[in-house]
Amino acid sequence: MPIRVQIADDHPLTLIGIHTLLENRAELEIVAQAHSVETLLENLQRQPCDLLLTDLMMPGGDQVDGIRLIRRLRSRYPELAIVVITMLDNPALISSLLKLGIQGLVSKRGLLNDLPKAIAANPRAPFVSPSIQHLLDTSTALHGKPLLQPEQLSAREIEVLRLYGTGMSIGAIAQHLCRSKQTISTQKSSAMRKLGLDTSASLFLYIQEHGLS
Repeated sequence: MPIRVQIADDHPLTLIGIHTLLENRAELEIVAQAHSVETLLENLQRQPCDLLLTDLMMPGGDQVDGIRLIRRLRSRYPELAIVVITMLDNPALISSLLKLGIQGLVSKRGLLNDLPKAIAANPRAPFVSPSIQHLLDTSTALHGKPLLQPEQLSAREIEVLRLYGTGMSIGAIAQHLCRSKQTISTQKSSAMRKLGLDTSASLFLYIQEHGLS
């Protein structure tokens, strides 16, 4: 029996590219495609599959961020093999993903060569694109501490991060939420500390990669 595959990415050209790359492989059967978290989850309920190839950052009705999505999938579908395809370049986020038991982590920059290797990988020894592995081999001091679980963020901290990710300033967020600037700044700093992120740039990357904006 062929391996049943679902592909999920919110960029149509990426979906087409992955489909084209895999469609002639006899051992694979593409049974579903999704362009949002909501569609991905609906597809899994309707159509069982063995392997999910998914982007990390996609829109979704309930704003599920990337790491939470993978954790949810691991809980609901423990036998499902998952390969994450991303432009991710933060070692702390990469480490957190690999701890969730995915089969592969593929850079979109190396999709043509790396995706087939990730599909063939042993889940006990996940494939990581060389360009991503290089980031893990460098000093984490430049990129922040290893991430704690995103669930440790409070509802108010997540609320602040969502607004920050839209480009709002601390002052604008404070006015929007009817809180003081000091409170908003403290909640932002607390979230960064919990996530192991030490710069506003790395925080913004986290927000974008996890669909929090």
